[in-house]
Amino acid sequence: MGRMKFVQRRAGRYEFRFPLPDDLAGKPVPPPWPETLTAFVNARAGRFKTELVRSLQTNDGRTADRRVLAHIAEAHRLVDQARRFLRDGPAAGISADQIAALARDHEIHLLATDETIRAKGVGLDMAHEDGQGHHDGLGMTADDLHAYQILVDELDRHTRQQAAQMRAGESTSAFVNRAVEARGVILSPDDPAWRQLELAFVKAQRSALAGIRARLNGDEVLTPERQRETRSLALTAALRLWAEAGGAGARKPQPSSVAEAERAARRFVELHGDLPITAISKAHARAFRDALVRLPKALPARIGRLPLPELLKQDLGQYPRRNAQTVNKTLALLSGVLARAERDGHFEALPAWTNPFHVGFDVAPAEREPYEPFSAAELQRLFASPVYAQAERPLGGQGEAAYWFPLIALFSGARRTEIAQLKVGDVRQGEAGIWYIDITNEGADQNLKTMSSARSVPVHHELIRLGLLDVVAAQARVQPPSAPLWPSFAPPIDPKVKAWTKWFGRYLGVHVVDSAAKTFHSFRHTFKRACREAGLSEEVHNALTGHAGGGVGRRYGRERRADGTLDCGISLARLQIEIDKVGYRDVALPRPNSERIRFKRAAN
Repeated sequence: MGRMKFVQRRAGRYEFRFPLPDDLAGKPVPPPWPETLTAFVNARAGRFKTELVRSLQTNDGRTADRRVLAHIAEAHRLVDQARRFLRDGPAAGISADQIAALARDHEIHLLATDETIRAKGVGLDMAHEDGQGHHDGLGMTADDLHAYQILVDELDRHTRQQAAQMRAGESTSAFVNRAVEARGVILSPDDPAWRQLELAFVKAQRSALAGIRARLNGDEVLTPERQRETRSLALTAALRLWAEAGGAGARKPQPSSVAEAERAARRFVELHGDLPITAISKAHARAFRDALVRLPKALPARIGRLPLPELLKQDLGQYPRRNAQTVNKTLALLSGVLARAERDGHFEALPAWTNPFHVGFDVAPAEREPYEPFSAAELQRLFASPVYAQAERPLGGQGEAAYWFPLIALFSGARRTEIAQLKVGDVRQGEAGIWYIDITNEGADQNLKTMSSARSVPVHHELIRLGLLDVVAAQARVQPPSAPLWPSFAPPIDPKVKAWTKWFGRYLGVHVVDSAAKTFHSFRHTFKRACREAGLSEEVHNALTGHAGGGVGRRYGRERRADGTLDCGISLARLQIEIDKVGYRDVALPRPNSERIRFKRAAN
C-alpha cells in the first residue's frame, strides 16, 4: 500500500512535508503578520516559506499515517488564512477572549520580569563610592531591595491612580500597542476595543504589582505559566469533525443536515472568513443572523452563487424573504457544530465561553406550528384534481409518485423523505401475513429524522384496495429488493425530494388550497388528527408515526423480529387493527388506479 501523501521517511523517522502552493511559496508577507501564521513565515526574510516540515515523532508507518491527518488539516487551514491575509490584510477587530488573553500575558510578563530582577539583583552597594560593590549575582543586595521597593511603590501608586481615573497612562498604552502589534491585529483609532484593552492592562498591572509587593514582604507568589498557544480549529474544520462524528456505530448527523450546515458555514465564511472557532463572537453571529434575514429564501442560480457580501448589495426586494424559523434553524446547525467542538475540549482555554450562535429570534406563537391538517373539503378537491380524477402524471410529479405519495402519507403519517426512499423490499409481509412498510435507514441513502422514526407501519386497507401492493409486486418482478420502489428516486434522494416537494406545493396551490400552512407535511398532521378521532391511544399513533414519547417505559417490552430488528413494543397484528380504524368522513377516495396513465407535461 502506498504511503500517505505528505509523509516521508528520513533518517529512520517519518516527517510531514507540505509544499506551500505557488501563490504563497516565497511571496513577501507584509508585517504585521498574525502569530498563527508564524509556522509558514521565514521571519528573517519576511517571506512565506516554500515548504513546511514537521517531525511525526515515530518510525512506524501506520502511526505516521494517522498522525499526519491533523497536520494536513492544519496546513490547509493555514493556507486559507494566509490567502485571506494577503487579500484582505490583517484581521480587524478583537474579541473579548483575546483582550483577556493579552491582559493575562501582560500580568505574567510583569511577574516574570520581577522574578528575573530579584534572582540576579543589580549589585547596588552604597558603601562604595561608585555605588557598585562586588556582587555575586545571587539575589539582591540590601540596597537593591530598598531601591526596588521604592520603584514598585511608585509604580503601584501610579497604577492605582490610572484605575481610579479609569484612564491609562502613556506607559500602559505603550504596552497595549506592542501587544496588539505582536498579535497582528489592526484596530481603528476610534475602536472601543482600545479603551477595553487599556483598562484590562491597568487591571493586570494592579494584580501583578500586588503579587510583587507580596514577594517583597517575603511571601511566595508563583508566576503563572503562559498558556500554550493552541491553534484553534477553523469553523470549516470543526464542521468536518461534527459531520464525521466518530467511527462506525457513532450517531451521525443526517446527510441533509450536513448539507444545510455546509451551506450555512459557506455563507458565514463569505461574510467573516474561516475564523478560528475560539474567535467567533456573538457580534459575528449577530451580523450573520442579520445578513440571513435580508437574504431571500429562493434566488435564481446566477444571483445565488454570489458571495454573501456581494449578494446583499443587490436589489432583492422582488424576492420573498425567509422567515425567522428558517434563520433560527441555520443558527442552530452552526451552534451544534460548536457544541460538538466544546465537548471535544476545544474551548477549555476559555472558561467563560458561551455558544455565540445562541442569538436566534423569538418566534411569534402563531408561527411556531405553521402546518395545519387538511380539511375534508380540501381532501375532496385533491382527489378531484387531474392526478386522481383524470390519471394525469405531470413530469414534475415524477410518475406514480404524484399519485401515491399523498395517499401513503394520508394513511400512514409517513414523512415525504421516508416515502421517497423506500426500497422494493421495504414493503413486505410479516407475522400472520400482515403487509407492512418498514421505515428504516438501513439501505443506501436512507436516512431518518430521529432514532424513534424507525418503525413498521401496517399497510392500511385503503392502500391495499387502491393497489399499492400491485405496484410493489410489479417492481419486485423486475428489480431486486434493494432497488428503489419509486424509480425516479434513486440515490441521491434529497435533491429529488426537494424538487418534487416544490412541484407538489404548486399543484396544491392550483387545485386544492393556496396557504403556507397547507403543505405535504399537512398529511402527517391530518393522519395524527384522524388517529385521535378514531380513538387510537397516543402510544399507538406515536408508534405508527415514529414520534418519541412515553419516557423510558416505551422501550420496554420490545421483541426481536425474525430479521434481527426490534419492534416498537406493539405487535403488527395490534397495529393493523388500530390503523384500519383510521378513516376520513365526507371524503370520496379515488377509485383503484387501473386506467391507462397519461404522461403529460403540465404548466403547474
